[in-house]
Amino acid sequence: MDDASILDQARSYVKQLQERVKKLEQDVELKNICSNNNGTSTDIFPEVKARVSKMEVLITIHCEKQNGVMVKILTQLEKLRLSVKSSSVLQFGKSTFGITIVAQMGDGYNITVDDLVKTLQTAI
Repeated sequence: MDDASILDQARSYVKQLQERVKKLEQDVELKNICSNNNGTSTDIFPEVKARVSKMEVLITIHCEKQNGVMVKILTQLEKLRLSVKSSSVLQFGKSTFGITIVAQMGDGYNITVDDLVKTLQTAI
C-alpha cells in the first residue's frame, strides 16, 4: 500500500469512530433524561419517534403511565405550532402507554424532527 491509501483508510476509520462516539454520547444523554429519582435507568422511556410527510407529522410515543402525560404532550405540540388531527392512547401492559398522534404543521413551524423528539422526551 502506498502512503496516500493508508492515510485515506486511517481518515475513514477515525471518521467512523467519531460518529460512533457521537451516537454513544446521544444514548448516554437519553439515559440521563430517562433516569428516575433514584438515578437508575427506566429502560428506554420515554421512547419518542417522529416522521414527516409533506405538512403532517406522525408521532409515536411509548412512555410510563402517568397522570397528565397527554396534557404535557399536547401543550408542547401547541407551542411548536403543531395542531393535532388525530390521537390515540392505549395502555400497554400495566404501567405503560402507547400514544400515536398525527399533527398538522402550522405557520411558523420550523423545528427538526430530532429537536421535536428531544422536546417531547423532555416534556414527558
